[in-house]
Amino acid sequence: MGVGYHAVVPNFLDIRGADDTIDRCLGIYRLRTMPFETRLHNVRREVRIDAGKTRVVYHTPVGSVTGTFGYTPEMKESGASISWIQEHLYKGPRDGRVLAHLFSNLEVVRTYDSYRDWQQWVGQDGVAVAFASLSASPMHHIMRELLPMTDFFIETHDHPDELAALAASMDRWFREMFDALVESPAEVIFLGANYDETITYPPFFEQHILPWLADLADLAHRHGKFLLTHTDGENEGLLDLYRRCRFDIADSICPAPMTKRTLARTMEALPGVTIWGGIPSIALCRGSMSDAEFDRLLDETLAFAAGRSHLILGIADTTPPGAEWDRLLKITRKVNG
Repeated sequence: MGVGYHAVVPNFLDIRGADDTIDRCLGIYRLRTMPFETRLHNVRREVRIDAGKTRVVYHTPVGSVTGTFGYTPEMKESGASISWIQEHLYKGPRDGRVLAHLFSNLEVVRTYDSYRDWQQWVGQDGVAVAFASLSASPMHHIMRELLPMTDFFIETHDHPDELAALAASMDRWFREMFDALVESPAEVIFLGANYDETITYPPFFEQHILPWLADLADLAHRHGKFLLTHTDGENEGLLDLYRRCRFDIADSICPAPMTKRTLARTMEALPGVTIWGGIPSIALCRGSMSDAEFDRLLDETLAFAAGRSHLILGIADTTPPGAEWDRLLKITRKVNG
């Protein structure tokens, strides 16, 4: 097709074996393409798989927690590769103590040979970005993975000290991930995803996410690497904070009409940051945009992109299942001139 291979957000089904998915409720991914693997110690798992759902009970010296995740045929049909959590592990402050034990006993094991095989397979057709986590920090990890969103905000009000203690238990794990990433063969490393001005709202982002991204950015730069983070949400209220994070690549920028801000205004707000994306995914769906509207958006985007640095044109956040194939081909033809 004459397009670059997408090797940024990973295929979450690209695993070595079924056991690699077991700790999904902990937000732990073990993918064939990752440069490290997270292993658990001082815990006994009790696993039950039934009708596409996996229930895991973690038994530790300080108590037990239970979670359930699944992957349905409908998800496969739509192209989703990441499973969904039906029952979250954190149901109250008592669970926080058990989870803190689990996260305090994690080990990061480097798997550079596996990552290098994938990097060589991608070759010159793309950038084999080294994936770490969809969470950019410990508190962000709690928000994303360990309890439902509404419950998270209630817990931050009712039990802030307990959540802070749980987040602190993850510090060593994140630092070991950072070391494994920056010492890997990767050129670009990926930490954090799915920010939004209402969910990861500015005060939360500034307190709980910015320091971690900035620390990893500095560490990556000292090792001659670039940091990418997945900024695919409503970014309007977060752009000033992004600049302070010092990351190099804002991946999957979704401009207007999918979000409030145009591609031009986003790039203006992030000087020196490479924007990856720029074509909103809804543009590929006829139900969202007419042919005339699509042509106008594409022509305007390509006119803006022509000769511009710090822009990797792509579909953001991702090509949807309902995309029109002819529109995808039209983008390719026009880009290639």
